[in-house]
Amino acid sequence: MILSVKPLKSSHLSIMYVLVPILAVLVAWATGYWEHTENGILEYGFPLAWKTSQIIPTCASCPLPVSYNWLFFLLDVVFYIAIGYACVFLYTKVIKKQKGQLTDPGKTT
Repeated sequence: MILSVKPLKSSHLSIMYVLVPILAVLVAWATGYWEHTENGILEYGFPLAWKTSQIIPTCASCPLPVSYNWLFFLLDVVFYIAIGYACVFLYTKVIKKQKGQLTDPGKTT
């Protein structure tokens, strides 16, 4: 059985390098809906809480005051960008390794 691995073209990699930051922003924004409460304050965002709302006990139907920490949001985006680029790097390394083994079947590394 002959395995064939399609090499990644440079255009596919450049698309990935553009897609990773876009996806990172979307994931960081989506974590803004992940709620956890601490000392009467609702915090949103993972791993850093970049959106906070304070619970007002006297008014149940009042809109909650919301504040945003844009530095923490940016750090969340950088966190997800690092994860995305690590995945792309590992994927290309595995593909290159498989391609090298297909070219030279006796090669182990």
